[in-house]
Amino acid sequence: MYLPSHFASTEADAIDDVMRGYPFATLAGNDADGIPFATHLPVVAERTGDSWRIEGHMARANPHWRWLEQTPRALLVFQGPHGYVSPALYDQKLSVPTWNYVAVHVYAEVTTLHDAADKDALLKRLIAQHEPAYAAQWRGLPEDFQQKMLGAIVGLRIVPTRVEAKFKLSQNRPAADRARILAAQREGAPLERDMAQWMARMTGA
Repeated sequence: MYLPSHFASTEADAIDDVMRGYPFATLAGNDADGIPFATHLPVVAERTGDSWRIEGHMARANPHWRWLEQTPRALLVFQGPHGYVSPALYDQKLSVPTWNYVAVHVYAEVTTLHDAADKDALLKRLIAQHEPAYAAQWRGLPEDFQQKMLGAIVGLRIVPTRVEAKFKLSQNRPAADRARILAAQREGAPLERDMAQWMARMTGA
């Protein structure tokens, strides 16, 4: 992605928080004809130091996994909070609106998982992240039903080869402008308030 240096970050903790806080990601690659194709899926990111292993799954009926087996490279996009920024908040009146946002792009090698035990373990990690209380119910489901559900999905193991993080949070504006933007976001909708937290964290505002 377009990544001006003042919006870029390699801070592993911040990147990890985006992956964990916004785990419904977009996996993009090419179909058999080289046409871009995207799948939206929940993922689990496991971090060791400054590197990650990411897992997810898609429906077996989705042709995307077959293309991944042929060309196992993909882009996984995590979209964090975003929102409109009014030029009314700037001292300089010869200004135009913009859009602030948080995004992490993961360029990766992807391995498909077909073994039922591997997929079961993957689902349990996903459940542990989003609804730990459901784990007992999943384990208590009839074995034939579990196997049917596992057979209907294909697991994905996503190993990053490059990670880019963009925190476009008005770092290029004067301090007085940033203060007004931050105050407006804190009074805004939930997504704007979420962005305000990131702005305060990444700019020290």
